[in-house]
Amino acid sequence: MIQIEPAQDRNELIAFLKAHEDYSLFLLSNLETYGPTLGVASYSGNYKLARDHGKVIAVFCLVRSGTLLIQSERCDATFFDTVVQSCLKENIPVTGVLGEWSFCSSFWQYLKDKRIISSETFVSKEVLYAADLQHQFLEPQSNVRLLQGSDWEQWIDLRMAYIEEMKLPSQQSMDEIREEFERDVELKIAWGLFHQGELVSIADLNAKAMDLGQVGGVFTVPRHRKKGLSSAVMRQLMHDAKHLHNLRKLIIFTGEDNVSARKVYESLGVAAIGNYALLFGIPF
Repeated sequence: MIQIEPAQDRNELIAFLKAHEDYSLFLLSNLETYGPTLGVASYSGNYKLARDHGKVIAVFCLVRSGTLLIQSERCDATFFDTVVQSCLKENIPVTGVLGEWSFCSSFWQYLKDKRIISSETFVSKEVLYAADLQHQFLEPQSNVRLLQGSDWEQWIDLRMAYIEEMKLPSQQSMDEIREEFERDVELKIAWGLFHQGELVSIADLNAKAMDLGQVGGVFTVPRHRKKGLSSAVMRQLMHDAKHLHNLRKLIIFTGEDNVSARKVYESLGVAAIGNYALLFGIPF
């Protein structure tokens, strides 16, 4: 008998997610940033546990923006239905699912079959990489630095170009993007490479919790590609993740067909460990 309950014991919650840390960074980071209950932030939500005969088999959270973050050890229609019924109680339409590919792709098909998702807006099977920073020895890059608040005007141009090129669904207002940028600057988790004073390549940590970080938003303007700039940004990011933030591991994912990005990551000695799902759609 599957039971769904609010995640009241933070230690139990974290223990399950840490046991699946390669796929759980969004859940861990949002928990650390926003807490276990729904708030005003777009990425906040009510964390829930699924138990089967007392054993925790899943942790999930439907955030305010409509994305379901989930990590599960069970994958079948009965469990899918239980999760959906729990999400319906949140009164937030499901518009996306993020997590380990084999579970999320099956669950996504279930949502379409049950007429919860009417059409897809973005579907990507990502290659997931893990970088063990304890065994990384990367030199600082002279033309890459942590971004500052004064870099906003240049950064937002690159950020919007990244979203457009990747065809990512827009889930944030400009004010929310600005607020997130300023938070990332304060936390020192956003990097940029400058060429003659122009910001031409960026990357950040889109999730960070405990001794783990997850890389996001890696983008170089088209006219400066194939010059090793993304690699330079990643080298500085990995250096700072290890020496500034004392992180143990970085998680990176990119689309299966993004050959250039995969070459960059693999050139840095990171290992492909699985697949991650980015699934977005329009609810009925």
